[in-house]
Amino acid sequence: MRTGRQVRFLGTGVALAGALVLSAPLRAQSADLAREIDTQADTLQAMDEEGAPQDPEEGGKVRFGKDLLIAPIPVSNPALGTGLALTGVLYYNPKDEPTPWVTGVGAGYTSTDTWGAGFYHQMSFGQDRFRVAAMGGYGDARLNFYGIGPNAGDAGVSVDLRNRGTSAYLDGEARLFDKGLLSNLHVGARVSYLRIRSSIGIPTPNRPDLNLPSIERRSTVAAIGPSFTFDTRNHPFNPSKGVLVTGTWMFGADFLGSDFEHRKLELLSTGYFSLTDTTVLAVRKTACAVKGNAPFYDLCMFGKNGDLRGYEAGRYRDGATWAFQLEVRQRLTPKLGVVGFAGVGGIAASSGDIWKHSHTLASGGAGLRYLASKANNVNLRFDVAWGKDGAAYYFGIGEAF
Repeated sequence: MRTGRQVRFLGTGVALAGALVLSAPLRAQSADLAREIDTQADTLQAMDEEGAPQDPEEGGKVRFGKDLLIAPIPVSNPALGTGLALTGVLYYNPKDEPTPWVTGVGAGYTSTDTWGAGFYHQMSFGQDRFRVAAMGGYGDARLNFYGIGPNAGDAGVSVDLRNRGTSAYLDGEARLFDKGLLSNLHVGARVSYLRIRSSIGIPTPNRPDLNLPSIERRSTVAAIGPSFTFDTRNHPFNPSKGVLVTGTWMFGADFLGSDFEHRKLELLSTGYFSLTDTTVLAVRKTACAVKGNAPFYDLCMFGKNGDLRGYEAGRYRDGATWAFQLEVRQRLTPKLGVVGFAGVGGIAASSGDIWKHSHTLASGGAGLRYLASKANNVNLRFDVAWGKDGAAYYFGIGEAF
């Protein structure tokens, strides 16, 4: 195991990738801006210097030392414009765990005068029996608000919305089984906090659906609920086999100071299949459902979690969504690769209507990949995606899912 401390800069990889090195899409909600910055930094986790981590199924053991990563991350996203983020992430392993502890800070700014800053920390104990993750951040985002429901998204009429938000969460999970398939399962609970202050640039008297209620413009959602992670992937950033399933079921809690007491269920599932030595198929399924009187910023929406690239985040939002995607990843040379992807999803007023009255959307596209870090097996990503409203461009670090 490495014992020395190192400082790494991503500048070399950024320069080699040229115009392809712009960062991944940021989420539409202002409070999610800092969270996505931290997520992008987390994909650049520093591993053993001698090369990519070995597959545990083949008897290898990933070893971790202490590293400080400083990374400029260009940003390009249909909802938030183009800009730059800067992250600093420290990787260390004081308890000799199977995965390292990670502490990171980040800040970013885009051409729409959107900015955000935040921190992230994750750690494990007892040889990965217990996991703890925490995040906090502040964001100020200028967005387009189209209203709620599929008809609002199809109409394409929006108002300028400014969201200023403070966001935080604390998540703790434990592994209950040491052997068998369930040894890959961690279960626990999450507490989250989101405080939003919104303002609309120019009110539209002839479109009352675009004028948000005052209680939603200045409000807080504090929620608590169960969470779980099931992970059998053979690599944390660029797997070729295995599955990752995560879920949260959050309940707005008045005793925590929440202005709303709605319930929100989110499930994400991705399977990875090695078709050849150089070809991987990724299959992604997501579902979201909200019950109760939820504010506009905590509804289900497309454009988050890598679902249905090609749609502006937040343009389609309602009480329930689902999405199914396929992505084929083909490595052409040790450094270069291409991908092709397609997906379909639906949006409805509630989970009860999602199958009978779902408004269906489709998207597809292609992309290029450049291997920026052999040790981490992390790609730089450029995707072009088409939805029903036109094309969108995405630049990022790491895969979309």
